[in-house]
Amino acid sequence: MQNSTSTCSGRRKAQSAFEFIFIFGLFLSALIVGMWTYFIKTNEVSRYNFELGINELMAVVSEKINTVWIEGKGFSTNITIPETLSSMYYEINITSNYVILTTGGERYIQTMITKNVTGSLKKGVNTLYNRGGYIEII
Repeated sequence: MQNSTSTCSGRRKAQSAFEFIFIFGLFLSALIVGMWTYFIKTNEVSRYNFELGINELMAVVSEKINTVWIEGKGFSTNITIPETLSSMYYEINITSNYVILTTGGERYIQTMITKNVTGSLKKGVNTLYNRGGYIEII
């Protein structure tokens, strides 16, 4: 009898060890899935915020240029262009009646009312001046 008792005790210990490993594996799997989901959602939020910043900057630039054009000859205003957007570098240019922002191989385009814009936008403070027929970026 002593032999069958120790065998049952050994089986219970083995079953308990197996159950522990199985439950630990389930918790580890759930932790990995949770971390993966967190990582994916964090990247989505970062990308959304970056694109929101791009859209806001392009809207401000086009609205300022449109305002200077609408106000007429002699009107001027300043616009500040940030060095980076969400810690990413970018280029912003005016071509014809488009504001074009390029970053990381992607291009974003915003239209403007006027096609007559001379000069180029630089990071920092820019002055927009209506010269009567065209907008000059100083």
